[in-house]
Amino acid sequence: MKGTVVGINPRKGFIAIRIDDGDITVAELLGDYNVDLRDRIRGDLEALGGEYFYNLTKQEELDVFVQGTGCSDHNARLLLA
Repeated sequence: MKGTVVGINPRKGFIAIRIDDGDITVAELLGDYNVDLRDRIRGDLEALGGEYFYNLTKQEELDVFVQGTGCSDHNARLLLA
């Protein structure tokens, strides 16, 4: 499944990814990655916990911990804050 980065909190190392079906996933980056708004991400974007995503834009694997799935815009902002 694929999505687009729609939010970033660099202080916490969190990103929000809008899945192509409209829901938002919030994940914590477990490394020093250069992720930007509008980057395209592929992976199991609806699984909670430890996952590996792939940044299609930067061609880089991302080690993440998924904090929330199926989030609304409001819930995603709360997790990013």
